[in-house]
Amino acid sequence: MNMINGIIKKAFLSLTLIVGDMFAIFMSFVTAFYIRSWLLAEVFGLFPKMIHGLDVYLNAWVLFSLWLLIFGYEGLYPSVGMGFWDETKSLLKGNGLAFIIIILLTFLTKTSIQYSRPVIFLAFILSVVLLPVMRRSARSILRHIGLWHKDVLIVGSSETVKIVLCNLKKHPDWGLKPMGVVMPGSQKSGIPKSLPVYGDMEHIPFRVEEVIVAMPELSRAKLVEVVENAMKIAPVVKMLPDLYGVVSVGVKTYDLDGMLLLEMEDRLALRKNAFMKRTFDIICSLSAILFLSPLFGLIMALIRLDSQGPIFFGHKRLGKSGRHFTCYKFRTMLPNAQEILDELLENDPEARAQWDKDFKLKDDPRITKIGHFLRKTSLDELPQIWNVLKGDMSLVGPRPIVDEEVERYRDKSRYFFRVTPGITGLWQVSGRNDVDYDERVILDEYYAKNWSLWLDIELLMRTFGAVVKKKGAY
Repeated sequence: MNMINGIIKKAFLSLTLIVGDMFAIFMSFVTAFYIRSWLLAEVFGLFPKMIHGLDVYLNAWVLFSLWLLIFGYEGLYPSVGMGFWDETKSLLKGNGLAFIIIILLTFLTKTSIQYSRPVIFLAFILSVVLLPVMRRSARSILRHIGLWHKDVLIVGSSETVKIVLCNLKKHPDWGLKPMGVVMPGSQKSGIPKSLPVYGDMEHIPFRVEEVIVAMPELSRAKLVEVVENAMKIAPVVKMLPDLYGVVSVGVKTYDLDGMLLLEMEDRLALRKNAFMKRTFDIICSLSAILFLSPLFGLIMALIRLDSQGPIFFGHKRLGKSGRHFTCYKFRTMLPNAQEILDELLENDPEARAQWDKDFKLKDDPRITKIGHFLRKTSLDELPQIWNVLKGDMSLVGPRPIVDEEVERYRDKSRYFFRVTPGITGLWQVSGRNDVDYDERVILDEYYAKNWSLWLDIELLMRTFGAVVKKKGAY
């Protein structure tokens, strides 16, 4: 009975996601068609008979199954247990492949004249936005009605189990729902009382969809025994290896004649990756300067009207390989900011303690009226786009630091100096100034070890959300 219910639930989840995906693709083509029609009729003044009919695209509805096949191959039906950004990466990769195949098919079948290339191009651009939006909406609805979950059993020692439970709680969008814990010994502190705890897997009264084995301290023989027992109660078993602190993203696995071989690489040390990141920075920063130039002019005028002093502020920071550079910002402080700071720190012990801890003040008297707004919205950092073009900074990376902060990184500073500091990064999207300094160091280390182009794209998209929420900005 449980198996039947599981099949029905999986089918319902898949069907809901399929409907959302197909609606996103359908609306992408329909919207693209009407945009093109409006441009031809209103802007270029062409007659309606010169415009392709919408029925040309609707009659090709069978081609939509191409998206279903590719998304299904990517494991997106359903995608419970997958993080939203990992899911988005697979969606966009599959979507790009589907559009490439569609274009090739129109040429191979000699039907390219029947379809408008601008419509296909516009549909692709729209689908890049609509697909993740519809996925997010579908996941939210399914979570709200209590169906977006996968039952898991966690096997491990007290400490590792608590870490796994904590991470699952922080990421409810994964949908991994703990149904119980297998933990040898009697130390059950920190485990929720609502979660049943078992001493072994021999007498588990239920089956689950996955077992997470978090016992890196076990010997090989004992670990094999645990995994074999886990497979009796779940079709999928995941292991947490004893590799905490090393590269975790993009690890490749190989079969070395029955032995598991893991491949890890220092990604930004490879020339092709460094070239790819630099090219991405140049293209995006040039585009940003072009489109944001009116905003630059408005901010410059507001700063000039608000207080006397220069519009831009340059501060010496440490970059890649420990090289100093001038980091540019819009000026957000009064001209005599240093004198105000020295006097405040000398007379206010609380302010001194906060400054010593974070090198920032929550209620900073040096900030101008327009400066408060610029900092809340992070618009003060827009001139750093020039630093990106110069190569001093990247769009994404660890935040640039001053000399006094190096000692806070201790032995982790070697990871910081391996990469180019960025305008935004993991720290900014994780709460900015609400994140304590030690956690910032951990986040910078993680980025240095696990860089990927998709991680940069993800962090740029998440930055917009962080700026809108204004969490931790002051």
